[in-house]
Amino acid sequence: MDGRNKTHKQRLAAAAVPRNAPQGTIDNDTVFMKALEDGVQGAYRRPWHRLERGLRLNRLRLFAETEAIRTGLQPAEQSALLMLLQKALDRKQLNSKTTVLYDQEAEDIKEVKGLVMHRGADGVMRFQIVEKKVGMTFRKKRGGSVAGIAAGEPLPEGAQADAE
Repeated sequence: MDGRNKTHKQRLAAAAVPRNAPQGTIDNDTVFMKALEDGVQGAYRRPWHRLERGLRLNRLRLFAETEAIRTGLQPAEQSALLMLLQKALDRKQLNSKTTVLYDQEAEDIKEVKGLVMHRGADGVMRFQIVEKKVGMTFRKKRGGSVAGIAAGEPLPEGAQADAE
């Protein structure tokens, strides 16, 4: 008796196609293409942070094209913008759904937060992605004194300034 379970037998039977069956019939091609298109369309409807890298690159390319039309960028400036966006994606700066405002229904990027475009005196557009600065937090030491005091503020009672 065969050691495979029923599921494997059914899968193998369904996958077996006669060797002399005509390849590339219209019905098979249209069904296959329709299935591919449905899968792609569903893929772009996911949130930004759930998109695969290739799909993100495609959306960034479309964003660069729309920004080029909106702001009147030259082809060299458009390619510089796309390169900046690709490098930012590689450095994981665009992985957050709060950094990239992505409209799932329209399947396009509305805004990239931190993207700064500036046209210099020479007429060339320059691009930069500004990262958010991480704010400092103040923690109390174990002894109860404050670890970080802003300049000019009086020291709390019982705390002494360290001489350095």
